Amino acid sequence: MPSHSAPQVVREAARRIVDLVPTEDDVHLDSLPDEVETSIAVPLTEVARMLEERTSDKEFRGGVRLLLEAGAEVVPRMPGELRHLFEELRFAVRGVAAR
Repeated sequence: MPSHSAPQVVREAARRIVDLVPTEDDVHLDSLPDEVETSIAVPLTEVARMLEERTSDKEFRGGVRLLLEAGAEVVPRMPGELRHLFEELRFAVRGVAAR
């Protein structure tokens, strides 16, 4: 499989978010604004699990979509880098290269 296939691009974009906000590090999650933490903590943990277990592309995309939906309303309140990575993930899911 090519390294830049659509499913791989989505996995790489999701991995950057998981690496930025380690789900096993409550201190980092707790440092996010409360609305952001409450909205994304559970779906982000699930996406992190899916990355580790290498779930099917279909199941993974479902998890990523849930994460994006959960975070949609709080994106403007996310710290800059996290906000950028969420936008990058959204574009990856849509099949559009982030700028």
